Amino acid sequence: MYSTLRQQALSIQRTEIDIPAPHPEAPVWGILMETGYPDGTATLFALSDGTTSLYLSSGGGVIGGHAHQSVLEANAEFLDTANQYYQHLEPTESFPVPAEEQTRFYVLTDSGVLGGAGLEDDLGYGRHPLSPLFHAGHRVITELRLISESEEQDA
Repeated sequence: MYSTLRQQALSIQRTEIDIPAPHPEAPVWGILMETGYPDGTATLFALSDGTTSLYLSSGGGVIGGHAHQSVLEANAEFLDTANQYYQHLEPTESFPVPAEEQTRFYVLTDSGVLGGAGLEDDLGYGRHPLSPLFHAGHRVITELRLISESEEQDA
């Protein structure tokens, strides 16, 4: 299931899902941030329409984040940050999963997918040009985790 969701996310076209055209100076309308862990990969997927999901290659994840204002705000910040830093990414047509302790970014634009990667430690400690994007993505993950924990407590 993870591989199918990941492939769909990487191949989706904005016009297929009715996302409005982005401003030419802010071409990013979607992003995947993937981090490799010893037991698998975590993929954060965010679109400019508010769609926000976290998929785990080991199974599970969080979908439906767009129904929560805090996630929508973090999603918007993540995409804004991607639009500020996309020039640090390169066009790509291959989409390997990250190695352990590595984070990969795949940015969706009308011109194609842009990609880049860094070590999680370098990204986390501000030693990489994409560190702000990494931190913005982790704010989204935090909001998803908080709503997931809240829903578990309510159940």
